[in-house]
Amino acid sequence: MAVVTPPEGYLDGCTLAPDRLGRVSHRDICDDHDRDYWSRRTLIDKVRADARWAARIVWRHRLNWPWQPVALGLAVVGWIGVTTVGGWMFKRRHRWD
Repeated sequence: MAVVTPPEGYLDGCTLAPDRLGRVSHRDICDDHDRDYWSRRTLIDKVRADARWAARIVWRHRLNWPWQPVALGLAVVGWIGVTTVGGWMFKRRHRWD
């Protein structure tokens, strides 16, 4: 697969959530999710990217006490957000095509 570079300003970390919980950052996970939204073109790719994002957030914070419950909440609430509002953003990315 060819490397696709999103336009400047497209990668913004965790748009509506903090980029870190305590001392542990997950900005890279959110940037990867943004890249997936930009470079993947099918609905099934979007569903996979959303699930991967949530799983990676939980995994990253598995040892980040006392932030594990917050990370789990972020993953659940965030997954709901990226599957709903994220659907609009997923469709909107085509405006650069």
